[in-house]
Amino acid sequence: MKKSWVFLAISALGLLVAGCGGGGGNASGSVSTTTDTITSTTTANAITLSVVNTAGTVINSISYGAGQRIKVQYATSAGVAIPNTLVSFSITTNAAAVSLSATTALTDSSGVASVSISPASAATVGAATVMATAGAVSASLDFGISATSVSLSSLALGGNVTSTAITLASGGTASASTTATANSALASGVSVAFNATCGILTPSIVQTDGYGVASSSYSAVKSDGSACSGSVTVSAVAAGSTQTNTLTVSAPVASAVNFVSASPAQIYVLGSGATTQSIVKFRVLNATGGNFLGADVAVSLTSNPGGVGLGVAGSTDALTRTTGADGLITFTVFSGTVPGPLEFKASILDGSVYAVSKNLTVRQGPPSQKFFSLAADSYYIEGKDYEGTTATLTVQAADRNGNPVPAGTVVNFTAEGGQVSPSCTITLSNGIASCTATFSSQSPRPDDMRISILAYAEGMKDYVDNNKNNTFDSGDTLTDMGDAYRDDDDESVVKQYDPGEFTVSRGGTLTCTGAGGSAPAVANTCTGTTATTVRKQVVLTMSGSIAVFSDIEKTSSKITFTLTDKNTARANPMPDGTTLLATAIDNTSTNELACTVKPDYGTTIGGASAGTTSVTINLKDCAATDEVTVAVTTPKLNKTSLTFTVP
Repeated sequence: MKKSWVFLAISALGLLVAGCGGGGGNASGSVSTTTDTITSTTTANAITLSVVNTAGTVINSISYGAGQRIKVQYATSAGVAIPNTLVSFSITTNAAAVSLSATTALTDSSGVASVSISPASAATVGAATVMATAGAVSASLDFGISATSVSLSSLALGGNVTSTAITLASGGTASASTTATANSALASGVSVAFNATCGILTPSIVQTDGYGVASSSYSAVKSDGSACSGSVTVSAVAAGSTQTNTLTVSAPVASAVNFVSASPAQIYVLGSGATTQSIVKFRVLNATGGNFLGADVAVSLTSNPGGVGLGVAGSTDALTRTTGADGLITFTVFSGTVPGPLEFKASILDGSVYAVSKNLTVRQGPPSQKFFSLAADSYYIEGKDYEGTTATLTVQAADRNGNPVPAGTVVNFTAEGGQVSPSCTITLSNGIASCTATFSSQSPRPDDMRISILAYAEGMKDYVDNNKNNTFDSGDTLTDMGDAYRDDDDESVVKQYDPGEFTVSRGGTLTCTGAGGSAPAVANTCTGTTATTVRKQVVLTMSGSIAVFSDIEKTSSKITFTLTDKNTARANPMPDGTTLLATAIDNTSTNELACTVKPDYGTTIGGASAGTTSVTINLKDCAATDEVTVAVTTPKLNKTSLTFTVP
């Protein structure tokens, strides 16, 4: 029976793996190692594996650029060198951290084979494992990867390394580069941070390439877009090594003016009670599009509808403003007494570069009480016994000269009962300013089923412009009015505010008469100014579905009656859209002519404003005992019928 054995020798000089077995000869074999175990088949040869420096001294850690090698001594178990044998090398642990100059090498006459080994980059640290295989024999070795001291070359700006060699135009750019070395070798993978006392470097952090070079691009523009000027220091920093260089940036030059904004873009004539001032902004830019600090900008009024003030109310004199760090100038515009478009010119460089304002307008004014209207598409809805029956409310609003108010004007609503949309926003359609809201039947329902609905908005009172300057001033006649309120007791003989009714208070205390009806106003709350809450009120009725006939009168030629709904507190008209059909029944056979309802005579329905509907049914050729049946059908198809006998 043959025996096999393994021999392992470990010293400071490396790892020796040898193998031989009974039977002699160059028997093949393999060795694998773990922390605790080495196993081998038949062995005859041995590998000594080590890491050495340039002097051939065994080391246990490598660093970038230090010229380290992986060395293999291949020999027989008797120590006889084995030449001309292929040795394979591989990194079996943390392979990405290590670079080998080759993966194979041939043993020389001394049985030695080696390859160069280096960290993947100068920034690499840690540990790795290398394996070498010759024939059937393998060996592994763990080693460390040490941090490497990096040096940077002089920082070149625009290809120059001297500070006096480069001057940039305002907002200009220049290259920035440096080379990293470690142990006198070009160092790749080194992180280099670029920065400057003014301006931007892109990218700001760079990894050196295979030649050890890190490059960036310097721009003489700050992050806020403004330009640098004067001396600027640029630096490159890597692993404790720093290089700096300086350049000179020329002072920026203003080259453009842009209109920025007018807020708000619409103001109103003096005396309108609405906004009469706007803040206008222009921005000055340098040649690179950045904000320009310290530019003197001349501003003049180039389009004035009448009385507009520049900087000061009523002044049309040109003014000068100086830009701040954001490149902006700001000034106030005051409206005059005449509506129309406004235009301002902002210029630099003796007027050769300029911009004009856009979309700034003086409008006539906000909604006028005289030109504020409210209407419903249905004033009697079948809502006494039904939820969700709706009516559409339409508001139209104009200023005191009958021109449409601006789109976006908000109109508010409040209702005594049911539910109403809280507001609507004015839009312009074919030049007409209007908006719509919805009323829907639901609780609460007043006993009389009449719902007061108030629409209101910020606006102005009426006045007589006696001096014809289109503004309210001394000598003009104001139609003063008190606070707006919702007149829930709309049928009261005395039209006045009752405690508890909804009110929009403006804090006025001047003596004045109150009013109810379509424009309710609280007495003794006048202000003496044109600003007010414009208002309009309508009354909708939630009519019932059952018809009641009363005040009936009959003759052979006509039947008249009053038609209302059935409601305990108050009889109201039937819902809008209710139909009435009258049918004649001829019961007199001796009468040669048949009794008919005469359509040509018409059926008249009126009196709705009084809370009732009077109906007349015209008859033709009717005699006593003939009958007429009247059927009343509501929009929700509720039907009430009554038959009349002709006297």
